Amino acid sequence: MASLTHVCMWSKNGWKRITAEEAAKLHPGGTVHSHSGLFMCELCGQYVSLTDGTVQARHFRHSAHEKSKNCPERIAKYPISYDPKEHALPIRIVGVSSSSFRFELGLIRAPIYLLNSDFQIEIKPKNVLGVSYMFTKERLNYDSITYLSIGERPFEKYTLNFPDKSGKLRGFWPEEIHGIDPEGTLFEKASGKKLTYDADVEIDKEYYLLKRGCLDSGSCSSLRIQKITQKQFDRETWTLYVVTASVFNEEAAKFYLDFHCRLTYCPVSLQPVWPLFVEGNYVLKHSQNSMYMLVKGNTADIQTFPSTEVNQLYRNVSQSDQLKLYEITCFSRQQLVSVGRTQALQYTYFWKEPLDNIGVFPEVSVTDLLGSEVAPGETNNLPHNKTLCFKSTYDAEIIIFYKNRIIDKRKLPSGKQIEIDRLAYGVSVQVVIGLDIVWEIDIKKQQPFATKDEVELLKRIVNVSGAPIPVPHSLRNIMVGMDHYPQICQWIRKCIQDGTINEQSYRRLQEIYRNRNTK
Repeated sequence: MASLTHVCMWSKNGWKRITAEEAAKLHPGGTVHSHSGLFMCELCGQYVSLTDGTVQARHFRHSAHEKSKNCPERIAKYPISYDPKEHALPIRIVGVSSSSFRFELGLIRAPIYLLNSDFQIEIKPKNVLGVSYMFTKERLNYDSITYLSIGERPFEKYTLNFPDKSGKLRGFWPEEIHGIDPEGTLFEKASGKKLTYDADVEIDKEYYLLKRGCLDSGSCSSLRIQKITQKQFDRETWTLYVVTASVFNEEAAKFYLDFHCRLTYCPVSLQPVWPLFVEGNYVLKHSQNSMYMLVKGNTADIQTFPSTEVNQLYRNVSQSDQLKLYEITCFSRQQLVSVGRTQALQYTYFWKEPLDNIGVFPEVSVTDLLGSEVAPGETNNLPHNKTLCFKSTYDAEIIIFYKNRIIDKRKLPSGKQIEIDRLAYGVSVQVVIGLDIVWEIDIKKQQPFATKDEVELLKRIVNVSGAPIPVPHSLRNIMVGMDHYPQICQWIRKCIQDGTINEQSYRRLQEIYRNRNTK
């Protein structure tokens, strides 16, 4: 068995690399078994053993009872990577309530226009008799992902059976799909999507955990665990929880590692940057010969199928960022692009086709508490009760400024109304969807017009003789106190810009300022 060199041990701030020699000094007394949870293989995310050194020098090794036996160091596969054709079809949990849940399998976009009208696809649990789900061509979406119901009972594996004379569909829809692990499977709570083996999870993010039986009753101070429902299938009991890690520590990290996921501050992501594209679920439409992709997190190099030229333009592998920028050549009409470690964790299909669709401008509704529509732009009037109500057809973000500085940000989920209160003069509010500002208001107090009194005061200040002096620091404070005299403030701003002010003018300005503040 190959000796392991990518082994980590938990320290105060996370998993840190350790050599067999260093581990032997910490644990001089014989074998340290994998079930101790002390040492983890960084490549496949599984616990490993430290040998006792009676036959060979002490070294790390994988266990024969591991769930996955595809670790690159175990099978001496170099460079460390995975098959670029491999990808898992998405499964999601839906209809979650206190009494039920069910599952759907996602078929990513494929060239189904090549299929005959009598095409049928069969999805069934592997090695299970009497359970299958049949779908016709009409049930499939031509230009987006298709989610198909696969019932409410969890199974470990599913198979896809369909006629594929051309052999093109298997590149999109593999024959076998990994389903629900009875020892425990995690799903994103927001989307319901099942996490892949060795996926990254985050602090303060909610996940569904589905497992056969129940969790151990031991308390976890760094985790919030809520039981949602329990269902019986024949003699099997399955329990669904919502779990959240509130602290990044060893207890939380090892909890998720038991379900083959890694707790991290920097989850793996695959983000298109340029040129223009239309992004959908697992599909990215574009019309150019190359795409720029930003990869984040602890990953091996990017993979493509069919193989194409990939150039790394930027790399920053610090613990906080772990960013890589790639340029990918796109000559094929369909191109699978993925990132992962020992298997694909994130992937998308590039579809090269004209981007000639006309986008729909997102609708944002902004009203006051009386239901009256509020127009964007600049206004001198505060809304009723100093409150605005926002609603958007797409997920958006509300950014609140005070005197051009950001003071708050709020998420605006699609279809949900959010109220922003305690608005005041000097406040600006933007509604942002993606990178676009789709609505904006600037609440400004109306400046008074110059009065006859102000004109006389300004003449008294300006019509003097004498030498100029450098602008004193107190001049800015005086300007703030004279804000109801717009012409005088304009003159002060010019003096600040020039860097000098007449000494007699400054003395008279001080006198007017003091008299105003002692009245």
